[in-house]
Amino acid sequence: MTKFPGLLAAAMMMTPLAAQADTTIVFNNFLGPTDGLYTDIIQPWLSDIEAETEGRVTFHVPEASLAPPPELLTMVQQGIADGGFIMTGFLEGSNPLLQISLLPSVNASAMAGSIASWRTYENHLSQVETLEGVELLGLLTLSPGSFYSMNDTEFDDISDFQGVKFWALPGLASRSLSALGAVVSPGPAVRMYEVISGGVVDAYCCLDFSGLAAFNVTQFTKSATELPNGLYSGSFAFYIGSDIWDTISPEDQAIIRGLSGEALARRMIISEAEGEADRAAFIASGGKVHQASDELIAALADAWAPIYQDWTDAADAAGIDGAAALAYYREQVALIAAGN
Repeated sequence: MTKFPGLLAAAMMMTPLAAQADTTIVFNNFLGPTDGLYTDIIQPWLSDIEAETEGRVTFHVPEASLAPPPELLTMVQQGIADGGFIMTGFLEGSNPLLQISLLPSVNASAMAGSIASWRTYENHLSQVETLEGVELLGLLTLSPGSFYSMNDTEFDDISDFQGVKFWALPGLASRSLSALGAVVSPGPAVRMYEVISGGVVDAYCCLDFSGLAAFNVTQFTKSATELPNGLYSGSFAFYIGSDIWDTISPEDQAIIRGLSGEALARRMIISEAEGEADRAAFIASGGKVHQASDELIAALADAWAPIYQDWTDAADAAGIDGAAALAYYREQVALIAAGN
């Protein structure tokens, strides 16, 4: 929300030294105040924007979210807040191509997925995929999680998923498990403790080991079966409303863009060290970690082929080469994971 310092601003407008008014952005945060994504990534990013613009752009973060998670983009489009972020899974109906990072087993790490998401958006998706009424500043992907079991079950063969009761996030995560023959109970992450602790399911997915600790379900988890690129990674889109974006000078817009996009994505390297520490703690507490066999990985790829095809078909229908975009995404993930 833009602030004009009254007569001083009017006087400046009458001189060759006229300057644009400072801008305060009401930036919505729906995560808890101690959530690692907020404290380690988002808050430092906002602080750096304030510092680099020398206070010409500042942020006010309300103590509580101004809208429920599915409505966080609409909230900014309607001017209730000036900026914020939303899980891209909530945008499947309006922005199907942004679901690329939610496809099964495409992300080697949080940073690799985040950078690949932004590069793919810039080089392929931005031609046709836009968020109406906002300036898209970043796409962040969480560390991928694989399969977790409340017993010592090791998923060695695709038949091992048949009939197993899984909790999963709605959308692509649930559809990916259903494609394996699992019986899925989808629901929001805030309900996973209730479902898992109550013994409603035998297994679950969708989070890395840090996520298990954050949602307090590690204690119910006996084993994990890991895939090289995980099964599923949560993803978020970050944006500022177009109206308030237009009040920011071109010079400060350039500063913000320079701190966003791929630069914002690279901050996700912090989460990788935390995930490794929580994985080690899981093993130290007696948890078992299995590596999926090459045979299982190949069988999963075959089972998920229709899911990948659905995405490429949607991209083709939108006017871009879906197969090329997905191949580019995978290539970027592999390059980044290899340190390139």
